[in-house]
Amino acid sequence: MADNQRFLERNKQVRMFFDNLERKNPNWRIGALEKVTADQFFISERTVRAILKESGIYQST
Repeated sequence: MADNQRFLERNKQVRMFFDNLERKNPNWRIGALEKVTADQFFISERTVRAILKESGIYQST
């Protein structure tokens, strides 16, 4: 699998994990959801936010 495909697959997994976490914990703040997601994937909270907003290099192609 090419690096770009792994990158896109990881981003998809991050979005799915975040959405599931948000459904299970509707009262949590966005910052808490981002932190748990970041810890799960070993990335920063800022990276999670960029993936969710599809900003910068994290835009889906």
